[in-house]
Amino acid sequence: MKKRLKICIWMIGILAALCLAIMLVCNQIVVNNAKGKVFSDIDSIEYSKVGLLLGTTPQARIGRITNYFFVYRIDAAEQLFKAGKIEKILISGDENSLDGVNEPECMRDSLVARGVPASAIILDGKGYRTICSVVNANKVYGLKSFTIISQKFHNERAIYQAEHLGLDVENIQAITPKIPSQGDPILPLSVNISRE
Repeated sequence: MKKRLKICIWMIGILAALCLAIMLVCNQIVVNNAKGKVFSDIDSIEYSKVGLLLGTTPQARIGRITNYFFVYRIDAAEQLFKAGKIEKILISGDENSLDGVNEPECMRDSLVARGVPASAIILDGKGYRTICSVVNANKVYGLKSFTIISQKFHNERAIYQAEHLGLDVENIQAITPKIPSQGDPILPLSVNISRE
């Protein structure tokens, strides 16, 4: 009985290690695919008519505090637009997220409050997941070339999906805003939260 238990524990351990190894290899493939396409400096970004801003909510779900992923994506989209690196911003997110928040409308409101004209913003409320946002950009909005705006890990995944799903895309690049840290202050929201 003890021998069977030991064998079972060893098999579970080997299986867990194998699963972890596969996940690490897959992640490395995604990261390597994005090399030379993800930038943190606005000056390194080539002009692209449209920026694809990946959605998130303005508040973190836990604690209802400021979501800095949201803040820093808005910062990057505003900077790209004002630097003339993009002319339009396609905001793709969930129009009715888990909290009932309309992510694209919240992001649009924040960008408009910062001086980006509403006429330069397109809303895609069907960007429920990264893959949906990428597919919609190509299949629904006809984009073959665009600049993805999100954090590095998100951009790497979006680029991989855009290039490996049989989509008709070319010249995909991404801007990586700052990553939130524990040192970020808790700020009151300066955005209207649009609910369905």
